[in-house]
Amino acid sequence: MKRRQILTVLGGLGLAGPLAAITPSGRAAAADLPEGVFFQNRGSVEGWDYSYAQKQGSITTVDSPAYKGAHALAATQTYINETGGYHSEVLRRGAQSVGEDRYYGQAIYLGSDWRFHDQNVTFQQFSPEDPEGPWLLMFVMGNKIQYGGRAVSGTVGSIADLRGTWIRLVVRLKLADSGQGAFEVWLNGKKTVSSTGITLLPSTSRTIRWSSGIYCTAWRDGTPAGPSTLTVLHDQHRIASSYALAEPANWT
Repeated sequence: MKRRQILTVLGGLGLAGPLAAITPSGRAAAADLPEGVFFQNRGSVEGWDYSYAQKQGSITTVDSPAYKGAHALAATQTYINETGGYHSEVLRRGAQSVGEDRYYGQAIYLGSDWRFHDQNVTFQQFSPEDPEGPWLLMFVMGNKIQYGGRAVSGTVGSIADLRGTWIRLVVRLKLADSGQGAFEVWLNGKKTVSSTGITLLPSTSRTIRWSSGIYCTAWRDGTPAGPSTLTVLHDQHRIASSYALAEPANWT
């Protein structure tokens, strides 16, 4: 991977710790977005609300491989034989409020040499704001993509044959109580999870943020079951009002 731009914050930062602000120049203004699209990013650190990396991790923009366009986002973490958090992420604040129905699309890439192992490697998460806290994580574990947290839990599908390819994901969150909420997931264009008519509410606030990158959860208190350096690439992020608009294959 050729590194094009590096925005890294080192040190043991927690989720509630200081974050590195990102200038908005890489993010399309609302007036420039298609109708029904609330946020998008074409694989760059620039344009998100915040970026941060703990310890010796990094969150960078690279020229290749990319899903579409000129670059992609590379999130890397390296185990350094100490406990605590191992996050490298970009964040979109105020991504959704209770009562709204939103679709989150992106493409991720695991290298052809990725070694499947039995520890959680989170690549995106949705967290309440004010006060913040863990709520819903989506992660690679073994040869499957899974999800879990205080909201819902289960399996998206197998990626046993998808290393070295771009994997498209769309997540639908309808935040509502009284059995009016919904959680759905599409993997490479196929709906594999559908839970509708449920109560789906953030645990501590009325809004959520969207984080994308890498979080090696097992390293907080343990040692790697796989490689001590891991990278997940990301591209074609979008928050939209429909699956069709959020699906990474549908926009250039």
